[in-house]
Amino acid sequence: MPKLFDSSTNKQGVIVYGGESSGNYGMVVAEAPAYERPKRKETIYTVPGRNGVIVFQDDAWEDVTREYKVWLAEGNGASLAQKVDAFEAWLNSKKGYQRLEDNFEPDVYRLAYYSGGDGFTNNLTQYGEASLHFTCRPERFLVSGETPVTVTDGSALINPTKYASKPLIHIEADNQTVSVTINGKTITALVSDFINIDCETMDAYRLPVENKNSNISGSFPTIAPGNNTVAITGNASLVTITPRYFAI
Repeated sequence: MPKLFDSSTNKQGVIVYGGESSGNYGMVVAEAPAYERPKRKETIYTVPGRNGVIVFQDDAWEDVTREYKVWLAEGNGASLAQKVDAFEAWLNSKKGYQRLEDNFEPDVYRLAYYSGGDGFTNNLTQYGEASLHFTCRPERFLVSGETPVTVTDGSALINPTKYASKPLIHIEADNQTVSVTINGKTITALVSDFINIDCETMDAYRLPVENKNSNISGSFPTIAPGNNTVAITGNASLVTITPRYFAI
């Protein structure tokens, strides 16, 4: 996969949202965004007559807002108004969570949706400035964690983060029952040719849209921080794991 950002793009701010670059619209990110961090989901209870509170913290986090301060200028035969229209059409045409990347943190990507901005200023119809807001899932997914890793019985996976990830498991076999175990959690699948098991959505499927949830049983594995050993039983011709490592 070619790099989205190189020495030329690093000279100015660039974002890629839904597979399209801000550079395609003549937009420049004026400054690096803040290091936003999510809040852990928690429930707080107070008890009459008891000091302090009782806190139940979930192993989950709230969404965050990532803000970019940007500018556009007229040029290349287009007025400022035309550039703003094209730019807004790009952002508003994307629905739901989209992949969001920028060259300020090129080793990670986010899942985000455009939640609006404060509108472009109009400086003599020559250039405009605005702040864009993206609502992001709390995870900052590692680009290195989206590459499928071929594993066999006894293979090791090393999670470089402090958070347990929920992998995508791909199994190929010829009418076999195959089990994959990571950290004591075992998922078992009846595989006719191939199957994908998504531990994030807790679904099994065969591309493009064939549901295979009835072919699996057990628990969906996670990849804990640090060293993990993969155990495989059954006659699989290929097992790959896309680890989906992330940081918060």
